[in-house]
Amino acid sequence: MMRKNIILRFLLCSTIAISAMFGTSSCEKFLDVESNHIVNEENKWKDINDIRGSLLGVYGLLRTALAENNAHWLYGELRNGDFTALNRRDLQDIVDGRLNSSAKLIQEGSDWRRFYAVINAANLFIERSYEVLEHDKQYTAALHEIDVAQMRVVKGFVYYLLARTWGDVPIWDKSYEGAFPKIKASSVDQVLTYAENEINAVKDKLPFFYGSFNDPVLPADLYLGSTSVKWSGVLFNRLSAYTILAHINALSGNYLEASVFADYVIANATRGGIAATDIADITNTTNVGFFFGNRIKHIIGFPFPNSSNEGGTDGHIESLTLAKPLVSKPNPDIYVKVERIVDIFNEAGDQRFRIDSTGTVQTSYFADFGGIRPIFKKIHIIRNGESGADGSLPFFTSTLVFSRFEEINLLRAEANAVLGRTELATAILNQSRKNRGLVEIGPNVDLIDAVFQERRKELMGEGWRWFDVVRYNKIKKNDPAFQKLIAQKGIYWPISQNALANNKELQQNTYWK
Repeated sequence: MMRKNIILRFLLCSTIAISAMFGTSSCEKFLDVESNHIVNEENKWKDINDIRGSLLGVYGLLRTALAENNAHWLYGELRNGDFTALNRRDLQDIVDGRLNSSAKLIQEGSDWRRFYAVINAANLFIERSYEVLEHDKQYTAALHEIDVAQMRVVKGFVYYLLARTWGDVPIWDKSYEGAFPKIKASSVDQVLTYAENEINAVKDKLPFFYGSFNDPVLPADLYLGSTSVKWSGVLFNRLSAYTILAHINALSGNYLEASVFADYVIANATRGGIAATDIADITNTTNVGFFFGNRIKHIIGFPFPNSSNEGGTDGHIESLTLAKPLVSKPNPDIYVKVERIVDIFNEAGDQRFRIDSTGTVQTSYFADFGGIRPIFKKIHIIRNGESGADGSLPFFTSTLVFSRFEEINLLRAEANAVLGRTELATAILNQSRKNRGLVEIGPNVDLIDAVFQERRKELMGEGWRWFDVVRYNKIKKNDPAFQKLIAQKGIYWPISQNALANNKELQQNTYWK
Protein backbone atom coordinates (compact mmCIF):
# COMPACT_ATOMS: atom_id res chain seq x y z
CA MET A 1 0.00 0.00 0.00
CA MET A 2 2.97 2.35 0.25
CA ARG A 3 2.84 3.62 -3.32
CA LYS A 4 -0.93 3.97 -3.08
CA ASN A 5 -0.54 5.99 0.09
CA ILE A 6 2.01 8.24 -1.59
CA ILE A 7 -0.24 8.79 -4.59
CA LEU A 8 -3.07 9.62 -2.21
CA ARG A 9 -0.82 12.15 -0.53
CA PHE A 10 0.05 13.61 -3.90
CA LEU A 11 -3.61 14.03 -4.77
CA LEU A 12 -4.61 15.54 -1.45
CA CYS A 13 -1.61 17.84 -1.24
CA SER A 14 -1.87 18.85 -4.86
CA THR A 15 -5.43 20.08 -4.46
CA ILE A 16 -4.32 22.33 -1.64
CA ALA A 17 -1.09 23.25 -3.39
CA ILE A 18 -2.75 24.95 -6.32
CA SER A 19 -4.27 27.50 -3.97
CA ALA A 20 -1.61 27.51 -1.26
CA MET A 21 1.81 27.51 -2.94
CA PHE A 22 2.65 23.90 -2.28
CA GLY A 23 1.51 20.72 -0.54
CA THR A 24 0.76 21.59 3.03
CA SER A 25 0.22 20.58 6.58
CA SER A 26 -3.46 20.25 5.91
CA CYS A 27 -2.28 16.98 4.40
CA GLU A 28 -1.08 15.88 7.82
CA LYS A 29 -4.51 14.81 8.95
CA PHE A 30 -4.75 12.58 5.87
CA LEU A 31 -1.31 11.01 6.01
CA ASP A 32 -2.34 7.72 7.50
CA VAL A 33 -5.64 7.39 5.66
CA GLU A 34 -6.04 4.25 3.58
CA SER A 35 -8.14 4.55 0.44
CA ASN A 36 -9.35 2.24 -2.27
CA HIS A 37 -10.29 5.20 -4.45
CA ILE A 38 -6.93 6.14 -5.86
CA VAL A 39 -6.51 7.50 -9.36
CA ASN A 40 -4.89 4.78 -11.48
CA GLU A 41 -1.20 5.58 -11.76
CA GLU A 42 -1.31 4.89 -15.48
CA ASN A 43 -3.64 7.89 -15.84
CA LYS A 44 -1.54 10.16 -13.66
CA TRP A 45 1.43 11.28 -15.76
CA LYS A 46 -0.42 12.92 -18.66
CA ASP A 47 -0.15 16.71 -18.48
CA ILE A 48 1.61 19.61 -16.83
CA ASN A 49 -1.01 19.74 -14.06
CA ASP A 50 0.10 16.26 -13.00
CA ILE A 51 3.65 17.58 -12.87
CA ARG A 52 2.62 20.54 -10.78
CA GLY A 53 0.60 18.48 -8.35
CA SER A 54 3.22 15.78 -7.94
CA LEU A 55 6.17 18.14 -7.59
CA LEU A 56 4.41 20.33 -5.06
CA GLY A 57 3.18 17.24 -3.27
CA VAL A 58 6.79 16.17 -2.65
CA TYR A 59 7.51 19.55 -1.06
CA GLY A 60 4.36 19.13 1.01
CA LEU A 61 5.53 15.76 2.28
CA LEU A 62 8.90 17.26 3.16
CA ARG A 63 7.30 20.04 5.14
CA THR A 64 5.13 17.54 6.96
CA ALA A 65 8.15 15.37 7.77
CA LEU A 66 9.85 18.35 9.41
CA ALA A 67 6.80 19.78 11.14
CA GLU A 68 4.90 16.73 12.37
CA ASN A 69 5.08 16.53 16.17
CA ASN A 70 7.37 19.58 15.99
CA ALA A 71 10.11 17.21 14.84
CA HIS A 72 12.42 19.94 13.53
CA TRP A 73 12.69 21.42 17.01
CA LEU A 74 12.67 18.11 18.90
CA TYR A 75 15.71 16.95 16.92
CA GLY A 76 17.62 20.20 16.77
CA GLU A 77 16.66 22.46 19.64
CA LEU A 78 16.06 20.41 22.76
CA ARG A 79 18.80 17.86 23.41
CA ASN A 80 21.63 19.41 25.40
CA GLY A 81 20.19 22.76 24.39
CA ASP A 82 19.17 25.98 26.09
CA PHE A 83 15.51 25.16 26.68
CA THR A 84 14.12 23.49 29.78
CA ALA A 85 10.85 21.58 29.71
CA LEU A 86 8.03 22.45 32.09
CA ASN A 87 5.64 19.72 33.20
CA ARG A 88 6.45 17.69 30.09
CA ARG A 89 8.39 14.55 30.94
CA ASP A 90 8.62 13.54 27.30
CA LEU A 91 10.25 16.83 26.32
CA GLN A 92 12.58 16.73 29.31
CA ASP A 93 13.62 13.21 28.31
CA ILE A 94 14.78 14.65 24.99
CA VAL A 95 16.55 17.54 26.71
CA ASP A 96 18.40 15.04 28.90
CA GLY A 97 19.15 12.63 26.04
CA ARG A 98 16.89 9.80 27.24
CA LEU A 99 15.84 8.87 23.73
CA ASN A 100 15.08 5.26 24.66
CA SER A 101 12.13 6.53 26.68
CA SER A 102 8.77 4.86 26.12
CA ALA A 103 7.07 8.25 25.75
CA LYS A 104 4.81 8.32 22.70
CA LEU A 105 6.35 11.55 21.40
CA ILE A 106 9.84 10.05 21.45
CA GLN A 107 8.69 6.79 19.89
CA GLU A 108 7.04 8.72 17.07
CA GLY A 109 10.08 10.94 16.73
CA SER A 110 12.26 7.85 16.29
CA ASP A 111 10.24 6.74 13.27
CA TRP A 112 11.80 7.86 10.00
CA ARG A 113 9.00 6.65 7.70
CA ARG A 114 7.73 10.16 6.90
CA PHE A 115 11.18 11.07 5.56
CA TYR A 116 11.27 7.96 3.39
CA ALA A 117 7.83 8.88 2.09
CA VAL A 118 9.46 12.04 0.70
CA ILE A 119 12.30 10.04 -0.86
CA ASN A 120 9.91 7.52 -2.40
CA ALA A 121 7.76 10.29 -3.83
CA ALA A 122 10.78 12.09 -5.26
CA ASN A 123 12.04 8.85 -6.81
CA LEU A 124 8.63 8.22 -8.34
CA PHE A 125 8.63 11.70 -9.86
CA ILE A 126 12.09 11.17 -11.33
CA GLU A 127 11.04 7.82 -12.81
CA ARG A 128 7.68 8.82 -14.27
CA SER A 129 7.65 12.56 -14.99
CA TYR A 130 9.33 12.15 -18.38
CA GLU A 131 6.09 10.57 -19.62
CA VAL A 132 4.39 13.96 -19.56
CA LEU A 133 6.80 15.11 -22.28
CA GLU A 134 5.04 12.71 -24.61
CA HIS A 135 1.53 13.98 -23.83
CA ASP A 136 1.72 17.72 -23.13
CA LYS A 137 3.67 20.11 -25.36
CA GLN A 138 3.53 22.79 -22.66
CA TYR A 139 5.94 20.67 -20.68
CA THR A 140 9.34 21.10 -22.28
CA ALA A 141 12.56 19.17 -21.89
CA ALA A 142 14.11 22.22 -20.22
CA LEU A 143 11.35 22.34 -17.60
CA HIS A 144 11.61 18.63 -17.05
CA GLU A 145 15.35 18.87 -16.44
CA ILE A 146 14.82 21.58 -13.82
CA ASP A 147 12.00 19.67 -12.12
CA VAL A 148 14.04 16.47 -11.92
CA ALA A 149 16.93 18.52 -10.56
CA GLN A 150 14.67 19.83 -7.79
CA MET A 151 13.67 16.32 -6.83
CA ARG A 152 17.28 15.19 -6.68
CA VAL A 153 18.11 18.12 -4.41
CA VAL A 154 15.12 17.24 -2.23
CA LYS A 155 16.44 13.68 -2.00
CA GLY A 156 19.90 14.91 -1.07
CA PHE A 157 18.45 17.21 1.57
CA VAL A 158 16.37 14.44 3.12
CA TYR A 159 19.36 12.09 3.25
CA TYR A 160 21.31 14.83 4.98
CA LEU A 161 18.48 15.16 7.53
CA LEU A 162 18.39 11.39 8.02
CA ALA A 163 22.17 11.14 8.41
CA ARG A 164 22.45 13.90 10.98
CA THR A 165 19.51 12.50 12.97
CA TRP A 166 19.95 8.70 12.75
CA GLY A 167 23.45 8.21 11.35
CA ASP A 168 23.46 4.95 9.37
CA VAL A 169 20.29 4.62 7.27
CA PRO A 170 19.16 2.73 4.14
CA ILE A 171 19.57 4.36 0.74
CA TRP A 172 16.63 4.13 -1.66
CA ASP A 173 17.64 4.91 -5.23
CA LYS A 174 14.27 4.04 -6.76
CA SER A 175 10.62 4.06 -5.77
CA TYR A 176 9.12 1.04 -4.05
CA GLU A 177 5.63 -0.37 -4.06
CA GLY A 178 4.12 -2.16 -1.10
CA ALA A 179 5.94 -2.53 2.23
CA PHE A 180 9.19 -0.81 3.07
CA PRO A 181 12.03 -2.57 1.22
CA LYS A 182 14.36 -4.83 3.19
CA ILE A 183 17.55 -2.86 2.66
CA LYS A 184 20.56 -2.74 4.95
CA ALA A 185 21.61 0.58 6.39
CA SER A 186 24.52 2.34 4.71
CA SER A 187 27.11 4.09 6.86
CA VAL A 188 26.61 7.74 7.65
CA ASP A 189 29.58 8.59 5.42
CA GLN A 190 28.06 6.66 2.52
CA VAL A 191 24.71 8.37 3.03
CA LEU A 192 26.27 11.82 3.04
CA THR A 193 28.33 10.97 -0.05
CA TYR A 194 25.17 9.82 -1.84
CA ALA A 195 23.38 13.02 -0.80
CA GLU A 196 26.26 15.17 -2.00
CA ASN A 197 26.50 13.35 -5.33
CA GLU A 198 22.77 13.77 -5.97
CA ILE A 199 22.92 17.51 -5.44
CA ASN A 200 26.28 18.07 -7.11
CA ALA A 201 25.01 16.46 -10.29
CA VAL A 202 22.22 19.01 -10.73
CA LYS A 203 23.00 22.09 -8.66
CA ASP A 204 23.92 24.29 -11.62
CA LYS A 205 20.83 23.26 -13.57
CA LEU A 206 18.64 25.06 -11.04
CA PRO A 207 17.61 28.70 -11.47
CA PHE A 208 18.05 31.45 -8.92
CA PHE A 209 14.39 32.39 -9.42
CA TYR A 210 11.35 30.51 -10.66
CA GLY A 211 9.07 32.68 -12.78
CA SER A 212 11.34 35.64 -13.58
CA PHE A 213 12.65 36.92 -16.90
CA ASN A 214 15.79 38.04 -15.08
CA ASP A 215 16.89 34.52 -14.23
CA PRO A 216 19.81 33.33 -16.41
CA VAL A 217 18.75 29.66 -16.37
CA LEU A 218 14.96 29.89 -16.64
CA PRO A 219 14.11 33.32 -18.13
CA ALA A 220 10.32 33.21 -18.10
CA ASP A 221 7.64 35.32 -16.47
CA LEU A 222 5.83 32.22 -15.16
CA TYR A 223 6.80 28.87 -13.74
CA LEU A 224 3.98 26.37 -13.30
CA GLY A 225 1.55 29.24 -13.84
CA SER A 226 2.94 31.67 -11.26
CA THR A 227 5.63 34.32 -10.87
CA SER A 228 8.63 34.35 -8.55
CA VAL A 229 6.54 36.12 -5.89
CA LYS A 230 4.81 32.81 -5.26
CA TRP A 231 7.84 30.53 -5.51
CA SER A 232 10.55 32.48 -3.66
CA GLY A 233 11.35 30.78 -0.39
CA VAL A 234 9.21 27.80 -1.38
CA LEU A 235 11.04 25.82 -4.06
CA PHE A 236 14.68 24.77 -3.86
CA ASN A 237 16.78 26.99 -6.11
CA ARG A 238 20.49 27.12 -6.84
CA LEU A 239 21.39 28.85 -3.59
CA SER A 240 19.33 26.29 -1.68
CA ALA A 241 21.37 23.49 -3.28
CA TYR A 242 24.71 25.13 -2.48
CA THR A 243 23.58 25.78 1.10
CA ILE A 244 22.68 22.12 1.60
CA LEU A 245 26.03 21.07 0.13
CA ALA A 246 27.81 23.37 2.59
CA HIS A 247 26.01 21.70 5.48
CA ILE A 248 26.61 18.18 4.18
CA ASN A 249 30.33 18.87 4.06
CA ALA A 250 30.40 20.56 7.46
CA LEU A 251 28.66 17.52 8.94
CA SER A 252 31.26 15.32 7.22
CA GLY A 253 34.08 17.45 8.63
CA ASN A 254 35.13 18.45 5.11
CA TYR A 255 35.41 22.15 5.85
CA LEU A 256 37.34 23.03 2.72
CA GLU A 257 34.38 22.03 0.55
CA ALA A 258 31.96 23.52 3.07
CA SER A 259 33.72 26.87 2.71
CA VAL A 260 33.60 26.68 -1.09
CA PHE A 261 29.85 26.09 -1.16
CA ALA A 262 29.12 28.68 1.53
CA ASP A 263 31.31 31.22 -0.29
CA TYR A 264 29.27 30.65 -3.44
CA VAL A 265 26.02 31.38 -1.61
CA ILE A 266 27.31 34.64 -0.15
CA ALA A 267 29.03 35.69 -3.38
CA ASN A 268 25.79 35.16 -5.31
CA ALA A 269 23.45 36.43 -2.62
CA THR A 270 22.41 39.45 -4.66
CA ARG A 271 21.65 37.30 -7.70
CA GLY A 272 19.39 35.19 -5.52
CA GLY A 273 17.80 38.10 -3.68
CA ILE A 274 19.03 37.15 -0.22
CA ALA A 275 20.64 39.55 2.23
CA ALA A 276 21.21 40.17 5.90
CA THR A 277 18.08 40.75 7.95
CA ASP A 278 17.86 43.19 10.84
CA ILE A 279 16.64 42.03 14.22
CA ALA A 280 13.45 44.08 13.99
CA ASP A 281 12.41 42.08 10.92
CA ILE A 282 13.48 38.77 12.46
CA THR A 283 11.25 39.35 15.49
CA ASN A 284 8.38 41.11 13.71
CA THR A 285 5.13 39.37 14.65
CA THR A 286 3.01 40.76 11.80
CA ASN A 287 2.38 39.63 8.25
CA VAL A 288 5.35 41.63 6.98
CA GLY A 289 7.79 39.99 9.38
CA PHE A 290 10.59 37.63 8.37
CA PHE A 291 8.92 34.48 9.71
CA PHE A 292 5.58 35.09 8.01
CA GLY A 293 4.80 33.56 4.63
CA ASN A 294 7.33 32.91 1.91
CA ARG A 295 10.15 35.42 1.65
CA ILE A 296 12.87 35.78 -0.94
CA LYS A 297 15.35 35.86 1.97
CA HIS A 298 14.38 32.32 3.01
CA ILE A 299 17.17 30.30 1.40
CA ILE A 300 15.30 27.19 2.50
CA GLY A 301 11.88 27.67 4.03
CA PHE A 302 8.52 25.99 4.47
CA PRO A 303 5.65 28.48 4.86
CA PHE A 304 2.22 27.86 6.38
CA PRO A 305 0.00 30.55 4.84
CA ASN A 306 -3.05 31.26 6.97
CA SER A 307 -4.83 32.63 3.90
CA SER A 308 -5.17 29.00 2.82
CA ASN A 309 -5.85 27.67 6.33
CA GLU A 310 -2.37 26.21 6.54
CA GLY A 311 -1.54 27.19 10.09
CA GLY A 312 -2.13 25.09 13.15
CA THR A 313 -1.09 24.36 16.69
CA ASP A 314 1.47 21.74 15.68
CA GLY A 315 4.51 22.21 13.50
CA HIS A 316 5.39 25.61 14.95
CA ILE A 317 7.81 26.40 17.75
CA GLU A 318 5.20 28.77 19.21
CA SER A 319 3.14 25.76 20.28
CA LEU A 320 6.03 24.87 22.59
CA THR A 321 7.26 28.28 23.70
CA LEU A 322 4.38 30.74 23.96
CA ALA A 323 2.15 31.24 26.98
CA LYS A 324 0.36 34.03 28.83
CA PRO A 325 0.29 36.96 28.27
CA LEU A 326 0.92 36.28 24.56
CA VAL A 327 -1.54 33.38 24.20
CA SER A 328 -4.18 31.84 26.41
CA LYS A 329 -1.98 28.90 27.39
CA PRO A 330 -1.06 29.27 31.08
CA ASN A 331 2.51 27.98 30.86
CA PRO A 332 4.99 27.24 28.07
CA ASP A 333 6.09 23.68 27.39
CA ILE A 334 9.71 24.84 27.11
CA TYR A 335 11.50 27.98 28.22
CA VAL A 336 15.00 29.36 28.77
CA LYS A 337 15.89 29.99 32.37
CA VAL A 338 16.76 33.55 33.40
CA GLU A 339 20.29 32.67 34.48
CA ARG A 340 20.98 30.95 31.17
CA ILE A 341 19.69 33.92 29.17
CA VAL A 342 21.94 36.26 31.10
CA ASP A 343 24.89 33.91 30.64
CA ILE A 344 24.35 33.54 26.87
CA PHE A 345 23.60 37.18 26.10
CA ASN A 346 26.35 38.66 28.23
CA GLU A 347 27.52 41.59 26.09
CA ALA A 348 26.42 45.20 26.17
CA GLY A 349 24.65 46.45 23.09
CA ASP A 350 23.21 43.12 21.96
CA GLN A 351 19.97 43.91 20.15
CA ARG A 352 18.57 40.46 20.95
CA PHE A 353 18.91 40.78 24.73
CA ARG A 354 20.80 43.11 27.01
CA ILE A 355 20.56 44.73 30.41
CA ASP A 356 21.41 48.41 30.09
CA SER A 357 23.34 50.60 32.54
CA THR A 358 20.17 51.35 34.49
CA GLY A 359 19.44 47.64 34.96
CA THR A 360 16.57 47.71 32.46
CA VAL A 361 16.11 44.68 30.23
CA GLN A 362 16.03 45.39 26.50
CA THR A 363 15.01 42.37 24.45
CA SER A 364 13.16 41.35 21.32
CA TYR A 365 13.65 37.64 22.03
CA PHE A 366 11.83 37.29 25.33
CA ALA A 367 8.66 38.48 27.02
CA ASP A 368 7.84 38.65 30.74
CA PHE A 369 11.53 38.47 31.64
CA GLY A 370 10.77 39.62 35.16
CA GLY A 371 8.30 36.79 35.68
CA ILE A 372 8.90 33.26 36.88
CA ARG A 373 9.62 31.96 33.40
CA PRO A 374 10.62 34.18 30.48
CA ILE A 375 8.61 33.53 27.32
CA PHE A 376 10.67 32.93 24.18
CA LYS A 377 8.89 35.09 21.60
CA LYS A 378 11.47 35.58 18.86
CA ILE A 379 9.27 33.56 16.49
CA HIS A 380 5.70 34.60 17.22
CA ILE A 381 3.17 34.64 14.38
CA ILE A 382 -0.46 34.24 15.43
CA ARG A 383 -3.04 33.51 12.73
CA ASN A 384 -2.47 35.82 9.77
CA GLY A 385 0.09 37.98 11.53
CA GLU A 386 -2.46 40.67 12.30
CA SER A 387 -0.93 43.54 14.19
CA GLY A 388 -1.94 43.22 17.83
CA ALA A 389 -3.54 39.79 17.39
CA ASP A 390 -4.46 38.34 20.75
CA GLY A 391 -3.71 34.76 21.67
CA SER A 392 -7.22 33.67 22.55
CA LEU A 393 -7.01 31.36 19.54
CA PRO A 394 -3.41 30.05 19.46
CA PHE A 395 -3.34 29.27 15.74
CA PHE A 396 0.16 29.75 14.36
CA THR A 397 1.37 30.41 10.82
CA SER A 398 5.09 31.01 11.17
CA THR A 399 7.38 29.71 8.45
CA LEU A 400 9.82 26.93 9.25
CA VAL A 401 13.06 28.52 8.05
CA PHE A 402 15.92 26.07 7.70
CA SER A 403 18.52 28.55 6.48
CA ARG A 404 18.89 32.27 5.94
CA PHE A 405 21.74 34.66 5.18
CA GLU A 406 22.96 34.89 8.78
CA GLU A 407 22.95 31.12 9.22
CA ILE A 408 24.96 30.23 6.11
CA ASN A 409 27.34 33.16 6.66
CA LEU A 410 28.11 31.95 10.18
CA LEU A 411 28.68 28.45 8.79
CA ARG A 412 31.12 30.11 6.41
CA ALA A 413 32.87 31.69 9.38
CA GLU A 414 32.98 28.30 11.09
CA ALA A 415 34.53 26.63 8.06
CA ASN A 416 37.21 29.28 7.65
CA ALA A 417 38.00 29.24 11.35
CA VAL A 418 38.54 25.48 11.26
CA LEU A 419 40.74 25.85 8.17
CA GLY A 420 42.94 28.37 9.98
CA ARG A 421 41.85 31.30 7.84
CA THR A 422 41.69 33.45 10.91
CA GLU A 423 41.51 36.86 9.27
CA LEU A 424 38.61 35.97 6.98
CA ALA A 425 36.69 34.07 9.66
CA THR A 426 37.12 36.98 12.08
CA ALA A 427 35.91 39.48 9.48
CA ILE A 428 32.78 37.44 8.77
CA LEU A 429 32.05 37.00 12.46
CA ASN A 430 32.64 40.66 13.27
CA GLN A 431 30.25 41.77 10.55
CA SER A 432 27.58 39.46 11.97
CA ARG A 433 28.22 40.85 15.44
CA LYS A 434 28.12 44.42 14.18
CA ASN A 435 24.71 43.76 12.65
CA ARG A 436 23.48 42.83 16.12
CA GLY A 437 25.01 45.80 17.95
CA LEU A 438 28.15 44.08 19.24
CA VAL A 439 31.77 45.18 19.13
CA GLU A 440 34.54 43.27 17.35
CA ILE A 441 36.03 40.28 19.15
CA GLY A 442 39.38 40.75 20.85
CA PRO A 443 42.70 39.27 19.68
CA ASN A 444 42.82 36.62 22.40
CA VAL A 445 39.32 35.25 21.92
CA ASP A 446 38.98 31.61 20.87
CA LEU A 447 37.62 32.04 17.35
CA ILE A 448 35.83 28.67 17.17
CA ASP A 449 34.14 29.35 20.49
CA ALA A 450 33.13 32.83 19.35
CA VAL A 451 31.59 31.59 16.09
CA PHE A 452 29.52 28.91 17.80
CA GLN A 453 28.47 31.32 20.53
CA GLU A 454 27.21 33.72 17.88
CA ARG A 455 25.29 30.91 16.18
CA ARG A 456 23.82 30.04 19.56
CA LYS A 457 22.48 33.57 19.99
CA GLU A 458 21.45 34.30 16.43
CA LEU A 459 19.77 30.96 15.69
CA MET A 460 18.09 30.27 19.02
CA GLY A 461 14.76 28.57 18.40
CA GLU A 462 15.51 27.74 14.76
CA GLY A 463 16.45 24.08 15.24
CA TRP A 464 20.27 24.23 15.13
CA ARG A 465 21.53 23.98 18.70
CA TRP A 466 22.08 20.20 19.04
CA PHE A 467 23.67 19.84 15.64
CA ASP A 468 25.95 22.79 16.39
CA VAL A 469 26.96 21.18 19.69
CA VAL A 470 27.86 17.98 17.83
CA ARG A 471 29.98 19.79 15.23
CA TYR A 472 31.63 21.91 17.92
CA ASN A 473 32.68 18.84 19.88
CA LYS A 474 33.95 17.11 16.75
CA ILE A 475 36.16 20.13 16.13
CA LYS A 476 37.37 20.83 19.68
CA LYS A 477 37.68 17.25 20.99
CA ASN A 478 38.13 18.57 24.54
CA ASP A 479 35.15 16.90 26.24
CA PRO A 480 35.90 13.21 26.92
CA ALA A 481 32.30 12.37 27.75
CA PHE A 482 31.04 13.85 24.49
CA GLN A 483 33.82 12.19 22.51
CA LYS A 484 32.64 8.88 23.94
CA LEU A 485 29.09 9.73 22.93
CA ILE A 486 30.28 10.41 19.38
CA ALA A 487 32.32 7.20 19.24
CA GLN A 488 29.39 5.11 20.47
CA LYS A 489 26.97 6.86 18.07
CA GLY A 490 24.92 8.15 20.96
CA ILE A 491 24.62 11.47 19.14
CA TYR A 492 21.95 9.89 16.94
CA TRP A 493 18.37 8.95 17.65
CA PRO A 494 17.52 5.26 18.05
CA ILE A 495 15.78 3.47 15.20
CA SER A 496 12.09 3.00 15.91
CA GLN A 497 10.75 -0.43 16.77
CA ASN A 498 8.40 -0.18 13.79
CA ALA A 499 11.33 0.23 11.40
CA LEU A 500 13.19 -2.66 13.02
CA ALA A 501 10.13 -4.90 12.85
CA ASN A 502 9.48 -4.06 9.19
CA ASN A 503 13.07 -4.50 8.07
CA LYS A 504 15.06 -7.36 9.58
CA GLU A 505 18.16 -6.11 7.74
CA LEU A 506 18.36 -3.22 10.19
CA GLN A 507 20.12 -3.32 13.53
CA GLN A 508 19.53 -0.97 16.42
CA ASN A 509 22.22 1.60 17.05
CA THR A 510 24.53 -0.08 19.58
CA TYR A 511 24.28 2.86 21.97
CA TRP A 512 20.54 2.35 22.32
CA LYS A 513 20.45 -1.44 22.56
